[in-house]
Amino acid sequence: MTFHSPRLTLLLLPGLLMLTGADALTQPPKRLADRIAAVENSLLPYVPVEGLKGWSLQERMRYHGVPGVSVAVIHNYRVDWVKSYGLADTTNHRPVTNGTMFSAGSISKLVAAMAALKLVEQGKMDLETPINKYLSSWKLTDNDFTRKTPVTLRMLLSHRGGTSQSAYFGFTPDKKPLPSVVDILSGKPGTDSRAVVVNSEPSKEFRYSGGGYLVAQMAMMDVAGKDFATFTNETIFKPLGLRRTTFEQPLPPALAPYLSWAYSTNGWFKGMPYVYPQQAAAGLHTTAGDLAKIIIDLQNSYRDKGGVLNQASVKDMMTPLALVSDGFIKEQIGLGAFLLQTTNQADEASRYFNHSGSNAGFIADATGSLVNGNGLVVMMNDNNGANELGKEIRRAVAQVYGWRGFLPKPLTTCILPDSLLEAYVGRYQRSADEVVTFRRKGNLLIEKINNGNDIICVPTGRDTIAFTDYTAKAYFSRGKTGRVDSVRVEWQKTPMPRLAEGVYLPNELIRMGRIAEAMDGYRAMSLTVYQLTYMAYDFVSNRPANLPAAEGVLELAKQRYPKEGIVYARYGDLYQKQGNKTKAIAAYQTALQLDPADQDSKDKLTTLLGH
Repeated sequence: MTFHSPRLTLLLLPGLLMLTGADALTQPPKRLADRIAAVENSLLPYVPVEGLKGWSLQERMRYHGVPGVSVAVIHNYRVDWVKSYGLADTTNHRPVTNGTMFSAGSISKLVAAMAALKLVEQGKMDLETPINKYLSSWKLTDNDFTRKTPVTLRMLLSHRGGTSQSAYFGFTPDKKPLPSVVDILSGKPGTDSRAVVVNSEPSKEFRYSGGGYLVAQMAMMDVAGKDFATFTNETIFKPLGLRRTTFEQPLPPALAPYLSWAYSTNGWFKGMPYVYPQQAAAGLHTTAGDLAKIIIDLQNSYRDKGGVLNQASVKDMMTPLALVSDGFIKEQIGLGAFLLQTTNQADEASRYFNHSGSNAGFIADATGSLVNGNGLVVMMNDNNGANELGKEIRRAVAQVYGWRGFLPKPLTTCILPDSLLEAYVGRYQRSADEVVTFRRKGNLLIEKINNGNDIICVPTGRDTIAFTDYTAKAYFSRGKTGRVDSVRVEWQKTPMPRLAEGVYLPNELIRMGRIAEAMDGYRAMSLTVYQLTYMAYDFVSNRPANLPAAEGVLELAKQRYPKEGIVYARYGDLYQKQGNKTKAIAAYQTALQLDPADQDSKDKLTTLLGH
C-alpha cells in the first residue's frame, strides 16, 4: 500500500478529474485505454481521500488473495469494456478470460425475478394471487400466518413472504443424484436443508429468503410446464444472445470446460466448484460480459427502449417495497433488485439497482444505474477477500465514469505535527476480546481491529480522525497528564481505554503463542458453549490452522459444558485434523450419545468407519 502526501496533486490520466464532492464532475477519459487504466489504478476505500493515490487492481488482488477476476463496465447503455485478470485455475495455470464462466450466487435471484415477470406479462401468473394457486408439484403449507395473509409472488420476489431458509449451501459434484426442487422444498433427508415454511407474518418486513425464491421457482416450473433451465434459456438467455449463461445444474459438458475453479479459505470448503440445484436462489453460471448484457437489458426496458421485459414490469422491479438498511446509502428491496441511493440524494439520476452473490468459492456483484446507462459486473473465484475487492473495483469505476451521487465526499487530511500523530499510536480496548490498534503512516493513521485488515484513518483536526471504511469520526481524549488515554467513535457512549504496555487480550495472547494465559482470559469471560465451540471450529478450519489454540479452547469448553455434544463434535474435528482417526471416532460417538440428532457428526463418523 503506497501513500502520497495529501498536499501533492493526484496524478490522473488525461480527461479524468478528481472528485471534490459526492457527485462526479466530469466525463470519463475519451480513449478506451485511458478509461481502463484509470479504473485499474484507482481502487478506493469506502470513503475517498483527497490526494491519496489509488491502489492498483493487481496489487489488491494479491492483498485480498483473489486468484481471478473478470470485470465488465457499462457506459451509455453499452458494454464499454470487458477485461479479465489472474488465474481461473491455479494448479493448471489456466488464465481467466472474458469467456470464463463463474458461479453468480444470489444474482440468480435478479434473473429469476425477470423470468417470473415474463410469466406475469404473458398473463400466466399474477403478482397478487396467492402462490399456492400456481403450485401443483408441491404446496406451501398453510398455517395461521398464511391464512391471515396469503403469500404472493410479489412477496416472494421482494423477500417479504415470511418464508424460511435464508440461504443454500450447494453440493459437491459427487452428490448423485442431485435432490429435486420438491425434495429440497420438503426438506427430505439428503438435501442438507429444512423444509421451506412460512414462519413469520407475510408482507410485514424484509427478511432475506432463498427458500422463498425456490418456492417461486417451483411455481414458475409448474406454470410453464418446463424445467427452470429450459424456461429461462428460452425466455431470457436466447433472446439476449447469451451463449455462456445457464441455470443448468450441473453445467452441461459443452460449457463445463469454461468454468473457473473455486477457491476459499473456509474450513467447510471442499476445494472444488459446488453444484446448486436450488437454481433460482443460487444456480446461475455466467460470464461478466453476459451478465452485463442482462443489466443493460433491464436499463433499456426501464427507459422503454426495448428489452426482454416491458417498461411497466421493470418499473415494478425498481419500485421500493421495504427498507433493507439505512446509513450513508439507503438500501431498499424491489422485485429481485436491491435499490441503492445515498441519503442526501433524491433524484432518479442518483439511484442504482444491485445484486451480489456468494457461493462456495465465488463472489460476484452486478450494479446498474436506473438512468444514464452506467453499470458494472465483477466476478471472482474466491469467497473471502473477494467481497472487499469487488467493492473497491466498483468505487473505482464510479469515480472514473462519474456515477452521480454514488461516492461519499472525499476526506481532506489535516496536517498535524509529528508529536501529535505519535501521541495517538497505541492499542485501545473495544470489548473483552477486541483490541483496536493505531499506527502511523505518514500524515495518516492506520487502524487494525484484532487481526483484521488495515483501515486508513484521516486526521481532520486536533484529536479527531475520520475513517475510510465507513462514514464516521472518532475523538481522542486526554487524561490529567495530557497523555492520550482513550478514543471514542462518535456513536459510542463509552470511550475505548488505552491498553497499557504488557497487557494483552486473549486473542492477542493466542497470536503470541501464549495459549494458557489466553485460556485464563476466556475463562474469566464466561463464554457460552456455542461461542467456545465456534472459536474452536475457526482455529481448526482456518488456513493455516491453529491446533494448540483449538485444543485449549475445547479443554475449557469440556470443563464448562461436559454434557454438550457439540464440544465432542468439535473434538472430533480437531482429532481428524491431527490425523488421529481412533480419537476422532470416539469423539464423534460421544457427540452422538449426547445429541443423537447431530447429523453432521453422524455423517463424519460414517465416513471414518468406512460404511
